[in-house]
Amino acid sequence: MVAVPRVAHIFALAGALSVSLCVCRSESLPSGEKTLVIFFTSDSPIAPVASSEMKRELGHLLQPAAIHVEWQDPAFDRSAPENDYSALVRLRGSCHPTEPSVRFEHAVNGPFTLAASAVSDGVVLPFGDIDCAALNSFLGPSLWREPAVIQEAVYARAIARLMAHELYHVIGQTHDHARSGVAEPSFTVTELLSDHFEFSEITLGELHASPEGTEYSGRIDSEDVSGK
Repeated sequence: MVAVPRVAHIFALAGALSVSLCVCRSESLPSGEKTLVIFFTSDSPIAPVASSEMKRELGHLLQPAAIHVEWQDPAFDRSAPENDYSALVRLRGSCHPTEPSVRFEHAVNGPFTLAASAVSDGVVLPFGDIDCAALNSFLGPSLWREPAVIQEAVYARAIARLMAHELYHVIGQTHDHARSGVAEPSFTVTELLSDHFEFSEITLGELHASPEGTEYSGRIDSEDVSGK
């Protein structure tokens, strides 16, 4: 599906490129599930099939680290239920596959910053942004040949992988990146669109061992929920 993979930086403070397409799933992590509550906002409507795929993929990525994901709309409920972690995730811009007339007009060479987490005094805050304009430019040339319903699902899966990357920084309270998998510093088009792309076994262990919560957990202020 991807003829010429290109590279996009994921985290705002990303370092050098490190890519590996061989990622292992852990089968031996200890039990003890933790809960992550995501306050989710989007500048544009999300199709039901895309929303379902996005949530399914994120749950799939974090489940091996024994992290259960719950979703809330901050427009209706800004209080986090009892949980171990919470984060506000925003989709910026028009977050769906682009129309044929603009697919190539906006497809330019990178690198692209696809997503970022907020940092204050060295602390990774529980706020993550996905830049859909950059994502459209990055994926457009490789995604346009697929049927519309497939485009929506694959695009949503790519968004979930970007979310998982930022949540790795938030949950682990780290600026570092892994050498491979969803926590690596940059992605290729192939990785975002592939059927299988996951956290490495080492990263899953780090996520599972992360301390529960931060002083910011559960605090969502009005200015933080301006998106739709």
